[in-house]
Order: sequence, then structure tokens, then C-alpha cells
Amino acid sequence: MLTHFQAIDVGSALEVMLQDDSTASQTYELYGPKNYSTAEIAELVDREIVKRRRHINLPKRILKPIANVLNKALWWHTISPDEIERQFIDQKIDPKAKTFKDLGIEPAELSSLTFHYLQGYRSSAFYDLPPATEREKREEKKYLHVLDDQ
Repeated sequence: MLTHFQAIDVGSALEVMLQDDSTASQTYELYGPKNYSTAEIAELVDREIVKRRRHINLPKRILKPIANVLNKALWWHTISPDEIERQFIDQKIDPKAKTFKDLGIEPAELSSLTFHYLQGYRSSAFYDLPPATEREKREEKKYLHVLDDQ
């Protein structure tokens, strides 16, 4: 599982740690309130940019050689074997480590931040639409949508 963290939350935590000498030599695990899988994050992004992207799951042993060939054949960066290796690492949270709560900080939920960060990735047809309300999200789940362009 991937653990989300917000850069602003981490910045606030670092500020508290710099100003409080009791935080010296302490280990902190700065993660958000909910764990997400890579698929859940991809679904969250797709929903926010109002676009359905294709996600192909390939085993690591197949994907790493493909990445090597792509990086040699193309002059722009696609994905490196090291990035693929990191996608298969599960983060193990140390239960003894301190968290945002120990610093008096409440981390933001990822789903509340996606509109702000991903609005620039929307097509021009959807750019000005406001984020979906909770009611609209519940209604959307009730229906199966068939797209003609796939």
C-alpha cells in the first residue's frame, strides 16, 4: 500500500521539529489518515481529471526489460527500471515511530486535495467544472457508463 503525505503537512511538521528541541533524535512516520493502493490513486486521478486512462498491470519481470528498451530507444524519459522496482515496495510503518499527531498536526485527506492539484490536467471542456459534491459522487457510482471512444 502507498501512504499518502501532503508536502505542506510535512513542511509544517519540519517547522515544528526545528523549533522544538525535544524532537531531536526522534523517528517520525509522516503519513496521511488513509492508505491507498496504486490502483486507488489512479482511480482518484481519473475521476478528478474526468478522463478514463487505460492501466495495464504487468509483472515486474516483464516490465523492467521493457523499460530498459524504451529508455534506449526513446530520447525522452518514460519509466526507469528503478522506478518500477520502487512501485513494488510496500511501505512498512514503524509502530514505535512518532506521527503527525505527536506534533499536533492533523494531515489533510488526499481526496480533498486532488481538485486543486489536478485541475490543470483536465481537458478544456471540463477545466472550469467545480469538483463533484459527495452527493454527485454517490450518484455516479450507481450507473455503469459506456464510452464510445474506447
